[in-house]
Amino acid sequence: MDDKPHILVCGAGSIGRRHIANLQRLGAPVIAWRERAELVGDLAREFGIDTVTNFEPALDAARAIVVATATDRHMPLALAAMRRGKPLFLEKPVSHDREDVDSLERLAAGQIVEIGCQLRAHPNLARLRRELGDGAVAGYRLAMGQRLDEWRPGSDYRAGYSAQSARGGGALSDLIHQIDLALWLFGPVRQVAAMLDRRGPLEIAGDDFSNLLLRHDSGVVGHIQLDMLAPAYRGEAEIVTADHIYRWSLRDGVLSRAQGDNVDVIDSTPETFQRNDLFLSHMRHFLARLDDPALPALCSLADGISALDIVLAARRSQAENRFVTLEKP
Repeated sequence: MDDKPHILVCGAGSIGRRHIANLQRLGAPVIAWRERAELVGDLAREFGIDTVTNFEPALDAARAIVVATATDRHMPLALAAMRRGKPLFLEKPVSHDREDVDSLERLAAGQIVEIGCQLRAHPNLARLRRELGDGAVAGYRLAMGQRLDEWRPGSDYRAGYSAQSARGGGALSDLIHQIDLALWLFGPVRQVAAMLDRRGPLEIAGDDFSNLLLRHDSGVVGHIQLDMLAPAYRGEAEIVTADHIYRWSLRDGVLSRAQGDNVDVIDSTPETFQRNDLFLSHMRHFLARLDDPALPALCSLADGISALDIVLAARRSQAENRFVTLEKP
């Protein structure tokens, strides 16, 4: 094992492997933890790294930890990291329910935590946030989706947690990025109404087509649509203000601003831009925080918990067929 303090990556699915590759690209020593001993050799062959099955000693020796397991396995690993004072990069969503989340928040006070909502690193959206500033937003529409069986070619979508709402999957939880964007762009949410449906042909134990209405503390009302059945990938936003309509396409990497018949492209990604650039940028920021703890989180634990609370309020709204008002701390 490398004598340098390493980053411990927990989880070896598609997102765990992405984080391992990006950490190596950024020059960080990496080891991985896998719960199943028979799978340990896979990562060693793919990345040339040490892979362990004994979590506690690996965590004790680590400089920081990346938790990229199934969502319903997040809490024990994250809590262990916080109890040892280890900087934590925790994949979204924070968890599949509220159990132990308050304990995690208490333990994390004053510590380095990032939540993996990497769309905040998108240059188009950074420009959009500057454009909106403190201006009066009338309302917005956010959408994201694609057939779940197209997400990870070569794997059985039915076997993963993404196909199971109870484990933190389903469209509502797994595509929580758009909920996080709503919080980042428009501030805290006061009320939630949701219709969580199964509309597609895939074998998903949960919602595959979800619609949310959010009323923010500012009075702004927005619509979020998330799905696991769209035949083509989509990620888009439309924001209406008194002066302009802003439209953004994740697929095209284009942010436009319309007024009357005039439509101007105000930001676009270069041809070399790739989706992984978002993950790489967010991980680079996390590593920078290890050297400079005064740097703010790109997506804090408090932000991640706020998004989780909206998910849970949406499930309650669906169950009780009503608007749910979020409790304020």
